[in-house]
Amino acid sequence: MADPNHLKAIKKIVPDPPPVLCVHPGLSPDDALGHAEERLQGALCALRLLPEQPLEGNQLLLSDAIIDLQICKAMLTVAITGSSTDVPIF
Repeated sequence: MADPNHLKAIKKIVPDPPPVLCVHPGLSPDDALGHAEERLQGALCALRLLPEQPLEGNQLLLSDAIIDLQICKAMLTVAITGSSTDVPIF
């Protein structure tokens, strides 16, 4: 008869999957927009804290990412305020 504790000795060879990021049910569109704006602002702040990159290609990628996030933030501002007036990107 097999030992019932034999499974405890088996080494796990497959790692657990990473946790899934998800939005909780019941989040209103207005709350989602507000949270998105906060997260976007945090990402912009973090990117701006990075030092200038020694490789020109990496610096270009970083600068482009910052510009893309600034454009997204401007579009998000229009969505939140419902205003179609000019929104500065920088």
